Amino acid sequence: MLEVNTDERQDKDSGRVIVSIKDFTLTFKTFDGTLKALENVNLDIYEGDTIGIIGESGSGKTTLATSIMGMVADNAEVDGYVKVKGETVASREISGRSFRNLKRRQKKILYEKLINMRWKDVSMVFQGSMNAFNPAYTIEKQISEVFKIHTKLTDEQIRKKSIEVIEAAGLNRSVLKSFPHELSGGMKQRAVIAMALSLSPSLIIADEPTTGLDVVIQAKIIEELKKIQRQQRKGMIIISHDIGVVSQLSKKVVVLYAGRIMESGPTWDVYQRPLNPYTLALMNSYPSLERAKRKMNGIPGETPDPYAERKGCLFAGRCSFADDKCFNETPELREIQQGRYSRCHYAEKLIGIQAGSDLEQADLNIEEYSNGNGTILKLENVKEYFTLRASAAGSLFSREEGSRYVRAVDDLSIEIQRGEIFGVIGESGSGKTTLARVIVRLLDATSGKVLYFKSRKDRVGQSEERDGVIDITAIKDRSREMKMLRKYSQLIFQDPYDSIDPTMSVYDVVNEPIIAHNITRDPLVARDMVGNALSTVNLRPPENYFERFSHELSGGERQRVAASRALVLKPEFIVMDEPISMLDVSLRAGFMNLILEMRKQFGITVLYITHDLASARYVCDRLLVMYLGVGMESGRSEDVIRTPLHPYTKALLKAVPVPSPDWDPQSVEIIGEIGNAVDVPKGCRFFKRCIYAQSVCKDTPPPKMEVGKEHWYLCHFSQEELSRIHEGLARKS
Repeated sequence: MLEVNTDERQDKDSGRVIVSIKDFTLTFKTFDGTLKALENVNLDIYEGDTIGIIGESGSGKTTLATSIMGMVADNAEVDGYVKVKGETVASREISGRSFRNLKRRQKKILYEKLINMRWKDVSMVFQGSMNAFNPAYTIEKQISEVFKIHTKLTDEQIRKKSIEVIEAAGLNRSVLKSFPHELSGGMKQRAVIAMALSLSPSLIIADEPTTGLDVVIQAKIIEELKKIQRQQRKGMIIISHDIGVVSQLSKKVVVLYAGRIMESGPTWDVYQRPLNPYTLALMNSYPSLERAKRKMNGIPGETPDPYAERKGCLFAGRCSFADDKCFNETPELREIQQGRYSRCHYAEKLIGIQAGSDLEQADLNIEEYSNGNGTILKLENVKEYFTLRASAAGSLFSREEGSRYVRAVDDLSIEIQRGEIFGVIGESGSGKTTLARVIVRLLDATSGKVLYFKSRKDRVGQSEERDGVIDITAIKDRSREMKMLRKYSQLIFQDPYDSIDPTMSVYDVVNEPIIAHNITRDPLVARDMVGNALSTVNLRPPENYFERFSHELSGGERQRVAASRALVLKPEFIVMDEPISMLDVSLRAGFMNLILEMRKQFGITVLYITHDLASARYVCDRLLVMYLGVGMESGRSEDVIRTPLHPYTKALLKAVPVPSPDWDPQSVEIIGEIGNAVDVPKGCRFFKRCIYAQSVCKDTPPPKMEVGKEHWYLCHFSQEELSRIHEGLARKS
């Protein structure tokens, strides 16, 4: 039996087993067949242990977590058991289908046992906890419910306990009086963690605790969880697709794939020198801020059909090591090195191979962009303001000069070159998406110009276009220029699950722009255009996808369909708004490579919007860093990432968790969370959060400081002056 902390039980204070999982198999009976979600999982978790669980979507991570909580679906069949502090919470006799056959008294006893176990012994921060609170109740009322159900404390004692747990999670007690909608995403997440801490459980399960949060907030959440580990010695299970987050919060890591444990061991050992091909491939699917910039191959293929017969190694179809033995014989989970376990016939071959190396030695160089194709877009002093009014009555009686504004984009001037991938990065609320919508005229700019430099020839090949410049902000609706803009500029949205009409086939989705722009009435020509677009995004053969619907596609396939829809008119310019944020980790590398290939093959210009700095570095030629509607820094992507100039850019980069023991969330040099774009400082927008801020920053707008080729930042201080200020701060501390 695998004990995850075998030989890692070096912690002298590690005590008794909190959770014991033995030969645990969980199978669901559905109309489509039998689905094996977990298979023969063995795991022991001791007091004070911190375990990370990583793997692709559908690998069984959340199912394992909910099983520990005793939450097993009615249509499940269970083998083996899960025990919490010696009490069985999931087994063949009491869980899933067997639960229906229990007598009423047995059900009541089991229910009471689970109620007492949850929150007291094991608590859980569920995935999607941004929506975990009831919007109709204050935070205090919802945290108080935990104490009222599980304890006999008085109202005054509950009030004191609520203050204790909210402050332990790094929040001010005033948060208790707030409703969920009044809190930022980071504050909401910390409030959920406070609720999980309320009854001082021995083990906290955090399922994707930082997903959907900006990197600065993510770093603060990691810092709070680390503080809880240090001060309260809580056991923790951290479930995440982000290897940086898991590396910072766990001493041991378990790698799941299709319900099987593929590898386990000390976190740094597993990350640096994996002993399973799946782990190695997973590590190589992530763009890095630290490693040399080079092409990633990602993981080929898709995860196995969960309903298919299980034979051999489940990763064999995607593995570069696989041979006939792998397809026919199921490998055992065995100890390869002290405390290192791997489920692979050839795990010994991986000894000495470092994560980040490429086994196939493919073309590792990313083609550099050559800035010689001229300008395609030029923004001159663009502003996008949204009017705020105090109330409905205010909107009737207030005068225009008394209005307040959200300065979503404020006096921004940039140039985007033809054929380049231009990245826009920054926290949520910085104005990235608003900027993109202004550029493609989904929003009318308040002022300024967006100049589009037309190409010599219509990219669809229908007609010749004269050379010239069009101000997109001045185009009239339903005009010829507007129709041309809609043809030449396309969007790929963040969520492929929402952006594709579920009632339309793939063929109809991709063909719709052809019909809308009256490109052809010949169905054979349209079919060829749709087929070519699908082939371009590696959905081959395209005929196999024509009649499929979105629910029949994986997340990666859906986003590729969205890309093919954008490509079918052969546009000059594509806006991609967080195009990989909803994709599984194994699919991200493939889609980022697709973006690079689209640029290489068609010369398309891309505006790439993201909060993921590593992906921006991998894909983009140049970057613009935005904060509260203003561009704070811009330059070639490698220059911005390697030698950041603005204090905000430096803070963003320091906030990205990396799989290294040297990373420290406390080193993030930034104050608080991003404010609103209404009450902005007269001077530097970053003034309130900048540790370098001086009196001049408050009221005087900063000048543009140019450093090197195409690299500038907005600041009152040179790099030498910033260094002196930093040294002074260090001496004071």
